[in-house]
Amino acid sequence: MTTESRVKKNFCFLLYNIDPGGLEVYLLRFFRHYQGQFRATLICKSGKTGALLKGYEDAAVEVITVRTGYMNPVSLWKIYRLLRNRKFDGICDLTSNFGGLYMWLARKASIRSRVAYYGQSTNHFRSSALKSSFDRMVNRLVYRNATAIVLNSHTATDNFFPYRVAGDPRFKVVYNGVDAAMFSDEKDDEMKQALGIPVSSFVIGHTGRFDEKKNHQAVLDLAVRACATWDDCYVICCGKGTEQLQESINRRQLDGRVLALGYRDDVHRILRTFDVFYFPSYTEGQPNSLIEAMMAGLPFVASDIVPIRDTVPEHLHGQLVGPDDVGSAFHLIQRMKEDRQLRIRLSCRDWAIEAYNANDRFREFLESVAGDQIV
Repeated sequence: MTTESRVKKNFCFLLYNIDPGGLEVYLLRFFRHYQGQFRATLICKSGKTGALLKGYEDAAVEVITVRTGYMNPVSLWKIYRLLRNRKFDGICDLTSNFGGLYMWLARKASIRSRVAYYGQSTNHFRSSALKSSFDRMVNRLVYRNATAIVLNSHTATDNFFPYRVAGDPRFKVVYNGVDAAMFSDEKDDEMKQALGIPVSSFVIGHTGRFDEKKNHQAVLDLAVRACATWDDCYVICCGKGTEQLQESINRRQLDGRVLALGYRDDVHRILRTFDVFYFPSYTEGQPNSLIEAMMAGLPFVASDIVPIRDTVPEHLHGQLVGPDDVGSAFHLIQRMKEDRQLRIRLSCRDWAIEAYNANDRFREFLESVAGDQIV
């Protein structure tokens, strides 16, 4: 049977929604990479879609909304019937432990390949006795019903499944794939001018949604010190919800020197206005933002946490500091500001392009979703 005549495989994916975030952008890029090679259905479990809806639809993904809940038997029955009637060849739930019940439903619906995907290294909720008990239950549902458990870091494997049997072939670490063609190390003076920043300015940048875990407080604390020290310094925060930083920016009298851009669909150009990338997260899975910055040739200062140590080349671990150690971050950035050649030497663009090659990494993910089936 030729490739053209082979019936396309039919895969189902589950997310909470498709508002901009690392996981949502990653999955959209995956669909674009393989557009037309298999049929894709995405179920948004929050009952809502999000700002990336058009991108998913343009990538030929059928988006379905179902407001689900573990205490909502009607929605669970609806999901089960959908899984059974659509006769999917594989299912991938990308909501970490919360995919446990859906792995069980997929098994009941006789779906052959059942993949639980973990795009974070730790849970993102405040722990309590009740929440921890529930989390253990759904984690066990994943373990018992998934045919593959895919994580994007070894840290996540150890944190979520410390009890796993050594050598269990279902566990696989698949690193994020990023299309390097989207990112350039050429500076974009036109974008600087559009943002109202002098072309000759020194820009410290951060990309990532507004979230406590992203530690924008440290970015603003650094901005206070940097802008007081250097008249030509500007700081940019780009990501969904970052416009909420404006009140804090005004309170620190940084208006005009710190830009909170909110969500942008041209992050690849925004990165080209940066001279240094600052990324002080408290926790991460495998951060797309940092990978993209490296592909854009930017030197960085980032958090000294295990997921980030696993993401960057070992010879640049000296660029990692504690998430709240703004003083050390400032001194590293000061050295880079004063020495352009140092900034060039600290770039790891070529390394990042090879490590996170989209063809290889997306293929690994697709093979996990397909199981032993040919796509």
